[in-house]
Amino acid sequence: MPSVLASSRAYSLSALEADVVEARRILDFGAGAYEHSISLPAKDEIHAGHRTHRNNVPFADALPHCPYLRELFLGFRADKGSFRLLLRRAGTAYALHDDRDAGGDMVRMQLPVITNRSALLLVQKAGADMGAVGRRVADTGTGSAPIMFDYQRLRDTFGKWFNAFFLEPGRFYLIDTNLVHTLINAGNTDRVTLSIDLIRNPWLDQWLADNMTKETSPLPLDELPKGTWEWGALRHGVLCHPRVMPS
Repeated sequence: MPSVLASSRAYSLSALEADVVEARRILDFGAGAYEHSISLPAKDEIHAGHRTHRNNVPFADALPHCPYLRELFLGFRADKGSFRLLLRRAGTAYALHDDRDAGGDMVRMQLPVITNRSALLLVQKAGADMGAVGRRVADTGTGSAPIMFDYQRLRDTFGKWFNAFFLEPGRFYLIDTNLVHTLINAGNTDRVTLSIDLIRNPWLDQWLADNMTKETSPLPLDELPKGTWEWGALRHGVLCHPRVMPS
């Protein structure tokens, strides 16, 4: 499949934003996993095999107070591995990583709610040599001083191996997370996205075929926005996982 597909349907940003405010009243991001997550369901609404996963605890049990998010949750007729709001603070980025550890039966999607034009998804190009990227990361991440990046430096350092995408708010995105990727927020405002893990079944396969139909094109490397971020996560190296077979 293409590395990034978007939903043909656009969802209500005003309803999503209102639910984000309400969810934060119940359990703010700092109390969640890695201090940037709100696990929205109650414990018994998540598949039993995922209830103790670090991504899901603590459970906010916020969906009864967030009607639009609850409608989305119930609309997916598949078991849920997670259903979270994720915060990526201004001027920060994740490590370069893949999600192969999620397993082949897991479908991971995100729906940006609050974003800015300097918040971009970076995804490995087809056939890109991750060994070479790992060596470049090692060269870049030496020392103890903060590692500061901007999009000019990103293009010059990693542009050979990665595509950059802007994800419009209000649509679901299906990303090939078997590829190495990261989310960079080089803007001046925080980014909030809904991230969901669904366990594959025939209903979900048909829903994906019917709804995830818009191929998302990468930004030309000479048209990347301005923005600066601290990327200390490069010191973690490139986090690659062996493929996990479906359970």
